[in-house]
Amino acid sequence: MVLYFPLLTAAFLSLMASAVSYFFAKVKLFLFTLLLFYMSNAFLSFLLFYDHQAILFYTIIALFIAFPIGCLIVFALDRYYAVFCTDTSFVIVLIWLFIPILFAVNLTVSLLKVIHA
Repeated sequence: MVLYFPLLTAAFLSLMASAVSYFFAKVKLFLFTLLLFYMSNAFLSFLLFYDHQAILFYTIIALFIAFPIGCLIVFALDRYYAVFCTDTSFVIVLIWLFIPILFAVNLTVSLLKVIHA
């Protein structure tokens, strides 16, 4: 239970840092802070869900982490090599839609665990 708050803090700060770095078009810093956000939230989701609800944990990881990262990879491939030759700019919007939902799920469940304990 003690580990929830540092991970939530790291997730929140990396979310804010990724938003600022995205706004100022700092691509490398954005990717680093986004990776830090995903790592802290994946570990937090593991601590919160895996012991009691493993299927929910895998669903959250697949939907909120693997799918957006896969979309980023498709975006990068399309941007540099024109593999798909389609407009993949929607990927960034999709990422920014899923990031707050992932954080909100982890925040809500961690607060419920603290209240329940």
